[in-house]
Amino acid sequence: MTTILPPPRESVYQLSENLRDEAVLLGVRPAVPSEAEREDLLFSKLGPKGWVRLHHFRHYYSAGWGDGSGKPLSPRALETFYRFLEFAVFTGGAKPSVFLTDQGCIELCWEDAARKSVQLEFRPAEIEFFIESQDSEGTVPHNAMRELARRLESI
Repeated sequence: MTTILPPPRESVYQLSENLRDEAVLLGVRPAVPSEAEREDLLFSKLGPKGWVRLHHFRHYYSAGWGDGSGKPLSPRALETFYRFLEFAVFTGGAKPSVFLTDQGCIELCWEDAARKSVQLEFRPAEIEFFIESQDSEGTVPHNAMRELARRLESI
């Protein structure tokens, strides 16, 4: 026996125009990439070795790793690292290597086309960089990661 449901009724409650807040719509952030999308991004940028290393850092390095004082991977540092990878372009056959620091941050290192060292450390509140070919080092806030990626693309 098939039952036909009546059409939905119009809502009795309606929000008047002067109570609608457009700021709520303007503050909506884009969806965070899925775990699978991030795994694909990691694999495409760092290859299988980088993917495996980060997998180990995330799942097997708890507090006290190494000599007993190593901190676990910082979720904020990991988020910054993933967001940077979205913008990063590694040129000249660069093969970045990924490391876990004693403070629970991620370090990314490679050699540029001139075989000079490039090092980035993704911290919870900033990104520290060293670019040997430009004799440059310093820190940038997370919101400057796109500009840092562009700068590194040109070396």
